[in-house]
Parts: sequence; C-alpha cells; structure tokens
Amino acid sequence: MPPAKLAAAGAVLGGALWIVHALLGGGDDPLSDILFLVGMASLVVAGAVFGTSLVKSDAVAMRATVGLASGLLVLSLVEAFRPADAPWYNGFWGILAVVVGGISLARNRGSDAGGRPTQGVHAR
Repeated sequence: MPPAKLAAAGAVLGGALWIVHALLGGGDDPLSDILFLVGMASLVVAGAVFGTSLVKSDAVAMRATVGLASGLLVLSLVEAFRPADAPWYNGFWGILAVVVGGISLARNRGSDAGGRPTQGVHAR
C-alpha cells in the first residue's frame, strides 16, 4: 500500500475515533480516554507517514526528519487552540480528518498505475 493511502486510512481511523469520542461527550471514563489516545496516535502517525511521502529522495534521514516534523505539526495544530472545556473540539478535528482522508482514499481509486499518471509528461 502506498504511503499516501496508508496515511489517508490512518486519518479516517483517527477521525472516526474522535467523532465517537465527541458523541460520547468526552469525559474521563476509560473508554473515552482510549478513544482519544488511539485517535490521536492514528492522526499523528498518519501525518508522519504522509510527511515521508513528501520527500522524493532516497535519503532515509531526510524522510525520517520530514515525517517526524509532519507528525508533530499535526499534534501542534490540534493542541494549540484547544479550549478549556469543549467536548465538540475533538469532534471537529475528527470530521476534518475523515473528510480529508476520505477524499484522498477516493481520489485515485480507479487508477491503474498505483496513483501514477498513465499519460503526459509525468508518466515516465
């Protein structure tokens, strides 16, 4: 599975978990905490995997650096503006992640070359 598709699937999973977390009202019960943490981990990993797909070179250190930075960027975007007590906040980010991940999964569904263009200059 290409890294971009793996990242999209992780975003859909993490977003769906956060939507369920928000529908349950947040809270401090163990189920809600597990949904939040697994959803956060899925979103951070999805961001990191997507970040590694941005680097086209074979330099492993560069891929690791960009992947780590992308994962931390996802974490900082979610946590930077968190209000004090708002269970809907995670649901908002969950909906956003499901929409973006779902669009990415559906975008190249019918392509034959694994997401690569089959015609034009970039088909080489």
